[in-house]
Amino acid sequence: MAGLKAVPYTRSMQDCDLIVTAPFMLPVAPENAVCHDHALAIGGENIVAFGPRDEITGAYNASDVLDLSQHIVLPGLVNAHGHLAMTLLRGAGEDQALQAWLTDTIWPLEGRLVNEQFVELGTRLAFAEMLKSGTTTFSDMYFFPENVARVATEIGMRGQLAFPVFEMSNVWSSGVAECLHKGLALNDEYRHHPLVTVSLGPHAAYTVGLENLDKVAMYANELDIGVQIHLHENSAEVTEARGNHGRSWVEHLYATDFLGPNVQAVHMTQLTESEIGMVADTGTRVIHCPASNLKLASGYCPVETLRNAGVSVGIGTDGAASNNRLDMFKEMHLAALLAKHENEDPEHGKATDILYMATLGSADTLGLGDRIGSLEPGKAADFIALDTRQLGIQPLYDPFAALVHGTPAHAVSDVFVNGAQLLRNRELVTIEEAALIEKTQAWHADAFGTSS
Repeated sequence: MAGLKAVPYTRSMQDCDLIVTAPFMLPVAPENAVCHDHALAIGGENIVAFGPRDEITGAYNASDVLDLSQHIVLPGLVNAHGHLAMTLLRGAGEDQALQAWLTDTIWPLEGRLVNEQFVELGTRLAFAEMLKSGTTTFSDMYFFPENVARVATEIGMRGQLAFPVFEMSNVWSSGVAECLHKGLALNDEYRHHPLVTVSLGPHAAYTVGLENLDKVAMYANELDIGVQIHLHENSAEVTEARGNHGRSWVEHLYATDFLGPNVQAVHMTQLTESEIGMVADTGTRVIHCPASNLKLASGYCPVETLRNAGVSVGIGTDGAASNNRLDMFKEMHLAALLAKHENEDPEHGKATDILYMATLGSADTLGLGDRIGSLEPGKAADFIALDTRQLGIQPLYDPFAALVHGTPAHAVSDVFVNGAQLLRNRELVTIEEAALIEKTQAWHADAFGTSS
């Protein structure tokens, strides 16, 4: 047709807030493999695209570009179980068995020291430690969860608050009724919050009566929220349950319909084949705390057997009083070694599987797998970057091996949660680290009459 000129096709660019590029990206899902020279496009709180660098930079017009030319980028680590404020009791009780550690050291110290100020300071200290070692999501089971929520939202951390349920009177409540009243009010307040979720946190079957555990299950089912509970933590607990009730706690909770997909069972170091079947049949989630279990000589969670049975397994640090560190990379390393040792086979505990457990696996145990845990479009922009130009990582043969078996925590350079940068070039953005350490030292000197 005369008079018309051909117009070249130009693909329109989409706007986004940030493009992140790196030579190594580990998306975890849908494929848990190394992606070379890839990029993330971030829009607001979410990942809007993930793919080869040229494709992303050619399709998106970003307000800012973060070129991490020597880095590994991966989802933020998810610490599925902890008692964050207990960072202030780090090293206070050493070389004791679990029951003695609790009754002779920890509970008396908590009775003397714990108040709202203790929780706020200890939680802030925990957040700083976790952010600097690559954790973007936490689960906390401790007193004054409303204070933890306030600090989390101020700093920008994502987390689950498993509000404590105890029968015994404590600094936060007079018993189960008040625990439930306060905790359920907290759930109402944060039900639609972008960062904070609330769950029930009955301490254990041996500290919360069976009638009250039924109440916990009722509220969890009615409100569709999670339940996190210490379960089968060591052999003494299981032996006592069999002596008092004629069956283990897992067997009892299975028979009473307490177990289910909203239950997050922490530790699970003593499990028979039939109990593993009960856990799998009910869809109960399991959280593995390798360092704490080893330190207290509590036993070992049969992670590989559980996962082979279809159980969702995540990883947690437990509290700094029983672990001394909140370093999820260290937990991954121990989890891998334990799997190899327990199965007497070095092909178990593969680094890819372990990283999955510490990211998407842990997110699934908390009921957050649809929102975090992988670098997929539509998910929250929770991701971390590690500078590979560090001792303990070089030379870099395999990024997965470097993360699980190297010494990577000190290499964490940048951390984003919900699209906001909380660590930039190893410097905390929303926490004044020097002031925090000074305040911690002052608290310790006042509480114990010493200096540190």
